[in-house]
Amino acid sequence: MDLILNSLPPAVLASLVAAFVATLGLVAVLVRDGWAERNQVYFTAFAAGILMTTALTLFPEALGASPNAPFFALAGYMALYGINLFSRLTPALALTPLIAIGLHSFIDGFEYGILYTHDLHVGIIASVGLIAHEFAEGVILFSLMRASGAGRAWSLIGSFLGAAVATPVGAVASQSVLASATPEAVGMMLAAASGALLYLGATHLPMHLIRATRSTAVAAYVAGVLLAVVLSFAHGEQHDAAHHHDDGHADAQDDEHDGH
Repeated sequence: MDLILNSLPPAVLASLVAAFVATLGLVAVLVRDGWAERNQVYFTAFAAGILMTTALTLFPEALGASPNAPFFALAGYMALYGINLFSRLTPALALTPLIAIGLHSFIDGFEYGILYTHDLHVGIIASVGLIAHEFAEGVILFSLMRASGAGRAWSLIGSFLGAAVATPVGAVASQSVLASATPEAVGMMLAAASGALLYLGATHLPMHLIRATRSTAVAAYVAGVLLAVVLSFAHGEQHDAAHHHDDGHADAQDDEHDGH
């Protein structure tokens, strides 16, 4: 088992954790559906804070890699907006939220591949927010399917496929695409991921928080923002230290070469 886990790419491992957390949301619905409904707002608020902050810190790096980054960020934002708009056009059909959130989860999985390909630490920071919102996403999809007329069993199966299984599928699909991508192409995909994360953190998830005026929900949102800022700052310090170390090592090699 350890050999299998060690051989998996970090993005796929993170997507499997996300699928597990989404499944936990469905287990909570089965065991104590009232508790799951009451507490999903805190997971949502925490995730929104992390994802919004991560999107804003990612964009400058994407812009440095590709001058077309703003257009791809907009495309990523509008893609998720379109998917979620589609889910609201025909709310009477249980299949609609399943397709919308399933596509949403697939894109989340693809984002894991892009983020981890760009930078392991950035991938870990974003994963915290992406994984945290999976618990609420499983509960939300189950609730939408039930409200659309689907039975309890079909809602559970559909929620498992749409909120849990689709994420690792997207992460696995990203591996073959990213293997042959140029640095500029990765930058453009990183920009699209930034736009998608911004939609999740600043538009989509906050819509579920409009009625959550409780101070604990606000505290969870602020905690998500602060965590992402601290992790990003720590990563920036490590990156600068490594850069200076590499420059110093290169200068020493040049001096040694000049001495000879």
